[in-house]
Amino acid sequence: MLEAAAFGILAGAMIAFPAEAAEAAGQALSLWARSVAPVLGPFMACMLMVSSRIRGGLAMRTVLGWLCGSPGGARLMREARLAGSGAVRAAAMTGTMSPMFLIGTVGGWLGDRRLGWMILACHLLGALGVGLCIRPEEKTDAPVGIPMPLGAALRESALALLTVALCMMLGCAAARMAACALPGLPIEAQTALQCALEVTGGVKGIAALRSPYAAPLICAACSFGGLSLLAQNAAFWQDSGVTIGQLALLRLVHGVLSGALCWMASSLLFPS
Repeated sequence: MLEAAAFGILAGAMIAFPAEAAEAAGQALSLWARSVAPVLGPFMACMLMVSSRIRGGLAMRTVLGWLCGSPGGARLMREARLAGSGAVRAAAMTGTMSPMFLIGTVGGWLGDRRLGWMILACHLLGALGVGLCIRPEEKTDAPVGIPMPLGAALRESALALLTVALCMMLGCAAARMAACALPGLPIEAQTALQCALEVTGGVKGIAALRSPYAAPLICAACSFGGLSLLAQNAAFWQDSGVTIGQLALLRLVHGVLSGALCWMASSLLFPS
């Protein structure tokens, strides 16, 4: 009921501000085409081909999830057929952003690829820390890889990319509708709202602010992921019993931990 009310309000706002909604969705689609699809698409197809042919345990699949990024990591864990605390732990560790996005795209927005590497390291350390705090109820057998044909890997990747695109459009439209409803909202508050709803546009907004705390804020925002990324991951975890509320709590803790780690690292490595 709550979800229906939220989407009903969003639909009503889009009817009230049709031009603004279309512009925000178009900007999200452009950002997806320029910064997300070129990074996530080819790499996800490669990771699906690799993961379906390995016989490693969950540790290997987690590393592949880190390399692929969200929601690819959740997709790679589907074959493991996890449940209970084991699924929650895997969700905590694999709900991460793509390394190529953090190093290439975010590092480029900040004007220093070294910052992208630092954000990536703190981001992954935070995910590992949150995951290790969750003890699985029982040992899970290592999933046996079933080789996936190239055509199937391409179809899976394309479906995931389209899901990402639609979630980004919804998140950006929701953020713009909130800005239309609150026209006096400061730019900092608008950026924070954008991060909470759709992280890619929000991170670009943080980089544009040129804040001395940009790297820790971006690390925290990427670790939380926003509602758009939560919805993408939840689509793959729902069969394992992991709820979107659990994912939100995991990502919130991840955001706080990773942001704190990045703040300490940036103070040591980039004191100016």
